[in-house]
Amino acid sequence: SQTCYVWSGMGNLVWGGNTYLGVGSLGTVGTIVEGSEVKADGTTLTLSGIDPIYLGESLTDIQLGAPAKVWFGNMINGVLIGTPYLIFSGCVDKPAITVGADTVTIKLALESRLIDFGRATMSRYTTADQHTRYSDDTAFNWVESLNDQALRWGS
Repeated sequence: SQTCYVWSGMGNLVWGGNTYLGVGSLGTVGTIVEGSEVKADGTTLTLSGIDPIYLGESLTDIQLGAPAKVWFGNMINGVLIGTPYLIFSGCVDKPAITVGADTVTIKLALESRLIDFGRATMSRYTTADQHTRYSDDTAFNWVESLNDQALRWGS
């Protein structure tokens, strides 16, 4: 129901105008791949040790497609050194839930925004489709007439 900022240490960390809640060893970040090819590699975020009474609330708060960012920063003696840098930016995909006897573990799959380039778009270059987004736009009024038009190029 709201954006949650967490970090892998203990206690609260204030950075960038946000307060990050320390999850310590209960939170883990999956492998982040960087390569020379343009491809949509994702990662995972895992939070374990969740009390089972919060399972229902946890599941309703997961928003598929919500933005997710992973930053990397260094600390010395509890002080953040320099500015953290962004190592992953994407969106939340399906969660995997493991229910144990005393605790629950939620593993969120994060996917890169590049994955959207592999999906078919449902929009068309038609007046009707344009009017679903911009009701008074007339830019596509002429496009449909081009389908049946024979054009001669040159002399």
